[in-house]
Amino acid sequence: MRQIKFYKSLRFKVIIGLVALLTFTMTMLFTIQYFQHRKKMIYNLQENISPHLTQMVKNVLKSSMLSKNKNEMRYILEAAHKYPDVKNIFILDRVGRIIISLDDKEVGKTIDIQDFTCQVCHHRTTEALNKTVIYSSSTGEEIFRNVNPIYNQKECFPCHKPTEKITGVLVTDFTLNHIKKQLRAELGENIFLLFFAIGISTLVIGITMNQLVIRKLQYFVETVSLFGQGHFNKRIIFKGDDEIKMLAVNFNLMAKTLMEKMRQERKYLSKIIETQENERRRISRELHDEIGQALTAIKFNLDMIEKDLPQNLPVLKGRLGETKSLSSQTLTAMRQLSMDLRPTMLDDLGLIPTLRWYIQNFSNRMNIHSHFEAIGFDEKLPTQIETAFYRITQEALSNVAKHAGADHIEISLEKRDSTLYASIIDNGEGFDLDKVLHPESPERGFGIIGMQERVSLLGGHIDIQSKPGLGTHIHIEVPYPKAGREDEEDTGSIS
Repeated sequence: MRQIKFYKSLRFKVIIGLVALLTFTMTMLFTIQYFQHRKKMIYNLQENISPHLTQMVKNVLKSSMLSKNKNEMRYILEAAHKYPDVKNIFILDRVGRIIISLDDKEVGKTIDIQDFTCQVCHHRTTEALNKTVIYSSSTGEEIFRNVNPIYNQKECFPCHKPTEKITGVLVTDFTLNHIKKQLRAELGENIFLLFFAIGISTLVIGITMNQLVIRKLQYFVETVSLFGQGHFNKRIIFKGDDEIKMLAVNFNLMAKTLMEKMRQERKYLSKIIETQENERRRISRELHDEIGQALTAIKFNLDMIEKDLPQNLPVLKGRLGETKSLSSQTLTAMRQLSMDLRPTMLDDLGLIPTLRWYIQNFSNRMNIHSHFEAIGFDEKLPTQIETAFYRITQEALSNVAKHAGADHIEISLEKRDSTLYASIIDNGEGFDLDKVLHPESPERGFGIIGMQERVSLLGGHIDIQSKPGLGTHIHIEVPYPKAGREDEEDTGSIS
């Protein structure tokens, strides 16, 4: 049976499909989990950490702002800067000018109100609210910015107008590197978990598929392959009660029905061949005994007439000579026809002497060198076997004469270990066996099909090997003295 490549097998396709589905599903789950976790961590930073820190800084800054002690305010910002994940912290006045910053170079700079980090508060409204925005710095680092207004209170009126709602803004920048690092670590764990799950799933799926499906299908395919080669006595028995078991039951039923039908067809074919051979035998004997004797008598009478004719009738003698020649040719053709139909010596002397005579006669007529060998034959064979081997040899030599163009043939028969072996080998042109046996091929050879049927009726096996330019080898094995029973069922079981 031809082996299927692994990447084309059902096992591979099912595993790949399930693994792909598992990979897609888990990837989607991990992706959703990743973004949800990222959202929760940023939400925690936005709702808990950032407001808590800014409120704490504002409370501490209150006294230093009232006393206008910038050094103390800077010290407070430096202390806040040491808080985990705080990237930068500074204070803006009402017009967006930096008044306190950890970097002295930044003090006095004015932030453009059109900057997208400012528009979160100043888009369509100037209402002072706690706002946050995430942006990327010039170095590509993701920054979470919290903008917290410093409201104008009574304590601030000496420096700020009472009508002013806010006196400034506290801006705190948090780096998201820690969050991203934590998410990357979780992503690595998820990827490891994904590959681990895929590996375990592949192993489990493979074992399960092998036990429940693949092993049964492989056994099924092997049996069907034997079935396709003509071994119809194979049976499939599966344990369990699944769809494959039902398939096996129906297959066995089909095989049994087909075997019965073939048995009937072979029985019918055997009767046809037997009737045909009997008719050939009858016609051959009538040709030989009656028409042959009549032609012989005619030839004898023509000889007698030729002797009694006067010598002065040359024209009549010439016509008589032509008639004698024609009668001799007719007698020879009739004898050849009688032998082709069925040589009487096959019934009288048996297969081996008949084949020896037939092959020698064929070699002389066709000018083809032949070699015939028979080993182990001490007695006549059953009539059915002798007839089959004679007809097979006759068909093979006929094909050699018509198509092969060979100049040498070798034929051998051997009886050994209750088996008859035969081989017919020629050095002719050969042929494409697939084309000859294909049902729709115009080159289909019914002679070869006839040989196969005759061997099959004997319960034997025929192997024909031929390729263009390499001649033809025919090998036959037939059980002897009686053919093996075909109705014995070969049952196999698999769980």
